[in-house]
Amino acid sequence: MIVQSHILDKKAAILKSTLELVKNNGFHATPISLIAKNAGVAAGTIYHYFSSKDDIILELYEKIRKEMAAVMFTKTSNQKDYREQFFNGWMALCKYFIKNPSCLLFLEQFNSSPFSKIAVGRDKKTAPNAFNAFFQDGIDKGYLKDLEYMLIASAVFGCIMATAKYHITGRFGFTDTDLCKMATILWDGIKAQ
Repeated sequence: MIVQSHILDKKAAILKSTLELVKNNGFHATPISLIAKNAGVAAGTIYHYFSSKDDIILELYEKIRKEMAAVMFTKTSNQKDYREQFFNGWMALCKYFIKNPSCLLFLEQFNSSPFSKIAVGRDKKTAPNAFNAFFQDGIDKGYLKDLEYMLIASAVFGCIMATAKYHITGRFGFTDTDLCKMATILWDGIKAQ
């Protein structure tokens, strides 16, 4: 069991190191050697866990997506009505990014890079993710406008990320009341009439 814990610690250190370095340097200026040094592991050790830097970045993306889903879709969220699920999830995800600015900056870079095409290709081979399923369910049940779910998802996540970034950069300090107002503006734009 100690060996397993040690392995998980090294892998977690590599992912954390990559996240911080990408935040500060971007993808291209974050070589494996720097990731290893920052994580406190030998460069060769990284290759025991990952086949390449691209593999690290893609796994980090999946890790962040899982964290986002866990924040937005709690065990009790499906017991609430759709509107309440949307509001709670929107606010929780916005707060997640405010508390984890490195994740926000990583996703912004990821979504603007060729990695996003790789991720889309992987998503097509697997079952729909929780976010897409949530928006599609809202459309199917008549809670949301009858649009492509990706249009709605783009509006929702774009608003969340922009709001969190405004807060993180100090341009506007959002309170819970402000976040609720932002969610209301967005909800009014996507809800079915």
